[in-house]
Amino acid sequence: MKISIHHLLVVTIAIIIGIFFFIQPALIEKSTTLEEIRLGTLPDQSAKNLETRLQPLLDYLSLKTGIHCKVIIPSGYSELVKLFAEHKVDIAYFGGLTFLQAHKNHGAEALVMREIDTRFTSLFITNKKNSTKKLTDFKDKVISFGNRLSTSGHLMPRHFLHTEYHIKAENYFAEVRYSGTHDKTIYQVRDNKVDLGAVNAAIYRKMIADGRINHNDIQIIWKTPPYADYVWAVNSHLNNDIKTQLRNAFLSLDITDPGHQTILQNLSARAFLPAGYNDFQMLHDVANKFDLLDITDK
Repeated sequence: MKISIHHLLVVTIAIIIGIFFFIQPALIEKSTTLEEIRLGTLPDQSAKNLETRLQPLLDYLSLKTGIHCKVIIPSGYSELVKLFAEHKVDIAYFGGLTFLQAHKNHGAEALVMREIDTRFTSLFITNKKNSTKKLTDFKDKVISFGNRLSTSGHLMPRHFLHTEYHIKAENYFAEVRYSGTHDKTIYQVRDNKVDLGAVNAAIYRKMIADGRINHNDIQIIWKTPPYADYVWAVNSHLNNDIKTQLRNAFLSLDITDPGHQTILQNLSARAFLPAGYNDFQMLHDVANKFDLLDITDK
């Protein structure tokens, strides 16, 4: 029996279509399988300290997901957002402001936050030998914030200066500086290079605890009201299974588990909670007021 060219063509097309639908699931699965999870973190302290602090977390997440995890420390806050946008970072430890930028422009999804991040605070500090005891006594002095994109080292201290003391920094202080990181601000205060510094309260306490600074060198002038801050956020290119594994791994950390204590202590945390964009609505409004949602730290 002769087979017409038309019949042969139809059979060939059917076979090709069948092969395509057979291999498509495997291709999709392969495309969503990661060989490595890249964690980006804010460079809010020295790179060496960050690497040491995050290594136990990396080991834990690698064990929980079955995927090797490594840390990426960018050159600046804006660089972290840029790497996230270019899909060179899969999950990022953002401050509130950088998260808002990454969410607005690159679809960042809030994953988890520490319990302390729901009620975070900043400190205004000065050298212990400074006789000035009130924030309002620092008129015409030199103040240092951290990074321009830092929530706890710039955005919220600036906001509370305005709302609680009716102070606009540039009009009130002799000079406004930006150190770049919290630990640099603290060292500058200790070394009398600036009169007043605005810093992350958790980092300040951690530096006291691990001996990087002595509490006899620095005095706290004022602590801000609480606000929401840091968050771990995932990139939209990750598949839902990996997102769920990462979320569950963070939520499973238990301070009563001896194997988890170093991880949590290094992160200045006792537990993690689910996070969502609505947790940062107040920050969104404040950042809008100061036109900070689209600025960079350059």
